[in-house]
Formats: sequence, C-alpha cells, structure tokens
Amino acid sequence: MTKPLFQERHHDYVLGPNQDGRLASVAAGAVIEKVKLTVDSDAPFALRGRAVRQKYSDALTQAGLAGISTQWCGPAQDYRMQTFIPERLQMANYGQAGNPGPVFPQIVFPANGVIQIDVMNTGASAVTNLTFFWRGVKLFPWGAVPGYTYPRKMAALSFCYPILVNDLGVSELRLNQVFTVKPDADFVIRGGQATAPSTGAGRTLAEVAMILRDFNKKGYSNDFVPLDILFGAAAWPDTIPLGPTPSFVAPFATGPSQPGLYYPEIYVPANHQMIYDIQRTDGVSGSNQAEDVYINLIGSKVFPR
Repeated sequence: MTKPLFQERHHDYVLGPNQDGRLASVAAGAVIEKVKLTVDSDAPFALRGRAVRQKYSDALTQAGLAGISTQWCGPAQDYRMQTFIPERLQMANYGQAGNPGPVFPQIVFPANGVIQIDVMNTGASAVTNLTFFWRGVKLFPWGAVPGYTYPRKMAALSFCYPILVNDLGVSELRLNQVFTVKPDADFVIRGGQATAPSTGAGRTLAEVAMILRDFNKKGYSNDFVPLDILFGAAAWPDTIPLGPTPSFVAPFATGPSQPGLYYPEIYVPANHQMIYDIQRTDGVSGSNQAEDVYINLIGSKVFPR
C-alpha cells in the first residue's frame, strides 16, 4: 500500500462573529460580502464538509437559517457557484448533528490561504450569531505533528469513553479540562455523541461548545465548536419502520444512530491525555441553572499483541 503524501490531521475551521463581527446579527434583507477566514500558517487545509448554525431561539429552533443564502470561494477567490444559493439546498439539516454536508472533490487551501463567503438574508427577521463551519483535514509533512497509530500486531474491542461535565453554569468557561485514556489499552476516537439541546420546566441547555486539543494543547479547531455541530445527538435519530402501517421508531440496542465522525480518527495511546475547553453561553428563556453535560467518545480499545 502506497503511503499518503501527507499526514492528515482532523480540523474544523469556525467562521462566525469572533472572526467577523458582521455575523453577530445579520439583518433581514442584508447582504454581507467578503466574509473572510485566514487558514493557519502551519499547514494547508483540505475542505471536505460544511455546516452552518445560528444561535438558538427561545423555542430552540434554527428557523432563521431558512432565509440564509451564500456563495463562497475556493483558494484563488474563485466562486464555486454562479449566484447565491440557499443553505437549505446545499446540505441536509444545515450539516448539523455531526453530519456536515460533503464537499467533493475536496478543495485544498494553502497555508495562510483565505476562505471567503458572501451572505444574504432573505428572511423576515435578523439572524443572530450566524456561524459557518468548514470541516476537513490539515496536511502536514510526515512527522511534523504527533501521529500515533496501531501496533503491528493487535486486537480491538468496540468501546465508548463517557465524559461528564458536572454543573456547567449558564455562562461558564472551563479551560484545560483533562481526559485520560485508561492504562489497559490504547483508544482510537472515531466519533461522538453529546447532550442534545433540551428544555423543560425551568431548564434549558442549548449553547454549549468545546475545543478539543491533543496532549500538546494543539487544537483540532480554531475556535469553539457547538456540541450539536461537532457530535451527533440523540434527538436526531434514524428511524426504523415497524409493523404493516408502519410506525417509525428510534433504533434500540444498536448504539448511537448518528454519531458525529472524526476523520481521520484520533489515536490516543494508553495513559495519554487529551485536553478540552468547554463553554456554555445560554441566553434563552429558562437558562437559569447549572446543568450536567454528557459527551460520549465512540471508537475502539486497541490491545497490542
């Protein structure tokens, strides 16, 4: 088997209000041109998927996205569509729940290159905290970054590592949280599930985001990625027809129905650590108390032989 030319490393580029303040509130009828994001200087970026998100309304909807149309460029500032196209026609579910809309063939942006997008809001109201997500891989020379992988002889066991974030406040930032792989085996992360946006009497959990980092604190994204973009969510299940009518039910006893996937997978040796920052910025009605956040990393234990 021929060795790939580059060592690929999963990466998400976030382009939102932190990168361009005009996206904090996109007024009805507004056209915003040349919203730009500069690719990091450490490596080229191969774009393979996209997603878009807005801040949740009090009803926990993303209805404002129905009025958002875009046109975006490749690395030579070459538009990849003839005119503005509604985002709802470019991908299913706006690429959310860990299922980004695919970009194929991939588009490679050089180090220090520019991702550019124009935005139009044809809806009847402003869209708050409009954010675009560009999912793909950084392309490094082999050995430029740590790249652990499987031993030559091994056995594998499907396994999930749960991460429980206790009592995350309505407006709280926790930096440098540690996840440690147990000493009995390596662990390879291939996907994940997380707490879905939820509401109930006096409680809401919607705006939670994280930056996942390796043991050197090198991030797998340039900014915070909401859990409902980064991971799959139990509120977005595939359904199974049951009976002659039929009724449609969520799958059971088969694990998560739509886990958000990491590509390439992230290999973490036994006893090694990963670091993550997590942030909650809820501002919708009912966000009045601390909540527990559940994250489930899905993959396999790897046992050297």
